[in-house]
This record gives sequence, structure tokens and C-alpha cells, in this order.
Amino acid sequence: MGKSNTQKVSPILSSLYAAVAFLLEVGLLFAAALAAIAYVPWPTIPAILVVVVPLLALWSVFFSPKAVVRLRLRTRLTLIHLIYLIGAYVLWLSIDRSFTEQSQIWAIAMLALTGVSAILILATGGYVVPHDRSKPQPQAQPVAVGTQPAQSPAPARGRRAAR
Repeated sequence: MGKSNTQKVSPILSSLYAAVAFLLEVGLLFAAALAAIAYVPWPTIPAILVVVVPLLALWSVFFSPKAVVRLRLRTRLTLIHLIYLIGAYVLWLSIDRSFTEQSQIWAIAMLALTGVSAILILATGGYVVPHDRSKPQPQAQPVAVGTQPAQSPAPARGRRAAR
């Protein structure tokens, strides 16, 4: 357990953050679907699709770990947590409008999970978040015309290669 040479934080913290992030992403979709049911005056399925599909597209392009548009880590985390807070507020409003008072626990749970996520990120310096932190590799120097590049020794073959 604990830190290894290649890992900045404990695997337990990384998996805890992954679970919290998954629950928040599902909660955000749930909040968007309930808001669509509560506020869009269309039948249920089209209303949900009109709200959730653009949210999924936006999330996959900008905020997923394998996003097409790579934002800086600090910017991405700030925007994600603002979206989670907005999602908790929207969930609170949509439940308050259409459902019973006892259902407010879901909005409170989403707000608490947003706080846990922020605390995990701040406590580990952002290393619990899967993000490409590698520096760009330097380009190989071009070989001048008329010179030979340095030859590496031939790879070992046979029994010695197996050792």
C-alpha cells in the first residue's frame, strides 16, 4: 500500500476519487433529467433527450479524462466543480418543484460529494485526477548530410537474451 515510485498518491485515494467522480457524473445526468421533466413542457422522453444529449456531448468534448479538447488541469477541475455545484442547485430546484420534500436528500448528497471531491483534489495537489502530466518529448536532432548516426550495439540473441 502507499506510494510507489511511479505514483504520487495512494491507490486507495485514487480509487476513492474515481468512485466519487463517477457518482457526481451520474448525479449530474440525473439532475439534468429531473430538470427536463420539471421544466420542459414536452413529453418526458423528448424533454430528457433534449437536455441530456447536449450535456453528454459537452462533457465528452471538454471534461472527460479522454477529452478531445485538452484544458489545463486547474481550469478543467474548476469548471467541473462549478458544473457539479450548478447540478446540485438544479437538482434542488427541480425536486422542490415537482417532488416531495423528502427527496431533497439527493441534492444534499450531490453537494456533499462535490465537497469530498474538492477536498481530495486539494489534499493531493490534483494527483488523484487522471490527467496527462507528461512534458512534451524533445524532438530528435536531424542528422547532417554525409555523417552517420551513432550505431547502437546489435541486440543479443539466443540464450543470453533470455537472461
